[in-house]
Amino acid sequence: MGIIMAAHAIVSRKVLDYPIRILSDSRSVLQALQSYTLTSGLIYECHKALSEVCTTNIVTLQWIKGHSNSRGNDAADILARGGSELKVAGPEPILPLPYAWLRNMLRHNTKVKHQQYWTNLGTCRQAKEALPTINPGLSRRLRLLKRPQLRLLTGAITGHASLNKHLLTMRVTDSPLCRACMEAEETAAHVILECPGVAEYRAQYLGSPGPLPEVVGNIKGLLGFLEELGWQE
Repeated sequence: MGIIMAAHAIVSRKVLDYPIRILSDSRSVLQALQSYTLTSGLIYECHKALSEVCTTNIVTLQWIKGHSNSRGNDAADILARGGSELKVAGPEPILPLPYAWLRNMLRHNTKVKHQQYWTNLGTCRQAKEALPTINPGLSRRLRLLKRPQLRLLTGAITGHASLNKHLLTMRVTDSPLCRACMEAEETAAHVILECPGVAEYRAQYLGSPGPLPEVVGNIKGLLGFLEELGWQE
């Protein structure tokens, strides 16, 4: 629509015998205009408007990178965002919302609702300490692991592993104390971050670990640490 409006403006101003350069940050539109087959009514209208301008002028279409401090392109982005937020009013046909915009809005809204649900959830206390925010990148990396490795990390994140604190809750053992140091309850956070009895292995695989969410992000190091301890899911 931007290119169409530019072509109409050129015709209305009766510009003749002039080299004209139209900038666009949409590769898909420029590629569609180059195609020998037109499958979109809007692209056909754009092609026709440009053909009219080309009868009396030399027209060049040029791709420009978006958000690159181009005055015209940045102004167009501001107007586009403002237009997308307006309620639809007036006669049809109405310019449809771009698929990419709809997809990004769905992803954003889904992520926001997911985070709200996770934050307000009254259970999963230990898991929320390790993963206070939704992390799609970490989720993708975890899905690439083999099943035994994924079970191992899940036990570390949730605390549902062969830890005395968890085993006491399940009435499998009679003491929650850490077997390596006997100084604190044996929880995932204690073993991974604090226990002096496994400090050598912690330094070898995790270095100087930061908070639990940071350690969980170090999948390779955490797996090596847990496997060295013979940790079972």
